[in-house]
Amino acid sequence: MRWGLPLFLVLAFAAVGCGGGHSASRSTTTATTTSCRTAATARAEARLRTDVAAIRRASRLKTRDSFKGNPAINAATDRFLLDVARAPIALLAKNRFIDRAAGALEGECAQCFQALEAERPIPAIAHGGRCS
Repeated sequence: MRWGLPLFLVLAFAAVGCGGGHSASRSTTTATTTSCRTAATARAEARLRTDVAAIRRASRLKTRDSFKGNPAINAATDRFLLDVARAPIALLAKNRFIDRAAGALEGECAQCFQALEAERPIPAIAHGGRCS
């Protein structure tokens, strides 16, 4: 009976910590993400989708050196990196577009992949930044 009360308190605090904070953080994320949506955001996302498609097409071309890629991959990746840096979109969306661009490379350009990884906004996302 000596452990009954402390065990009850621990379980009560664990239940409160697990249930209450989750729904509050979900609504904050949703509200912040929707507040970042504008016409400029839609245009930027369309441009980034076009850039990812260009990277995918360029990665299908012949590549002599998978470390350096080919000129088409390099140009498409450079254009994507410039557009993603200028895009007025949420940081999580930028991160997701970088995922798509890295996947479109299909292992054809290691330097391009490293450049994409270097542009990830992970520190800003980790410290609560949602919009760019």
